[in-house]
Amino acid sequence: MYELFVLGELMTGEKHGYMLQDVLKNAVGLGRKISSGTLYPLLSRMTESGWINLRVEEETKGGRTRKIYEITEAGRDRFQLLMAEPLDFILDAETQNAFRFKMVYFQYVDKEVRLACLKQYLLILERSVIHVLQFESHLLIQKPEPEKQRVQLLRVFDHRKRLGEVEIEWIKEEIERVRTQQDE
Repeated sequence: MYELFVLGELMTGEKHGYMLQDVLKNAVGLGRKISSGTLYPLLSRMTESGWINLRVEEETKGGRTRKIYEITEAGRDRFQLLMAEPLDFILDAETQNAFRFKMVYFQYVDKEVRLACLKQYLLILERSVIHVLQFESHLLIQKPEPEKQRVQLLRVFDHRKRLGEVEIEWIKEEIERVRTQQDE
């Protein structure tokens, strides 16, 4: 997922490592951070793979050298491959983040790739809501004890179901928007 993010950010232009780390920190949301110990080894591996180039600038005002990264043609190919790669079929935080990262970089891929990603995410969401509905039905029929816990669990499922329904509706609208938009 971070590989997709780095390549996607570099599709917009060259960036230094600190800027990549700062943008990523804000992109993944509160409570989830990417450390220098994760990002810089990733950047090294991506450089070794030929997906990005590293240029070292002379010392900055703070006395440090600045490492500037730019995407290569092989990196652009890798980016296209990652964007077309299917999402994991489990609705968890990783899948949601991967989907959101892909959406940020939709402007760099063909309409077919955008639509495929949106449709796949829609299926994942629909499957998740069906799972919630089935378990909710089971709780209503079986009425397991303790009742207070069952009632609260039903409230949690109602919350998940409503969030899922709203997200499904948004994705359907986005599919239609992308489907009808003119190729640029």
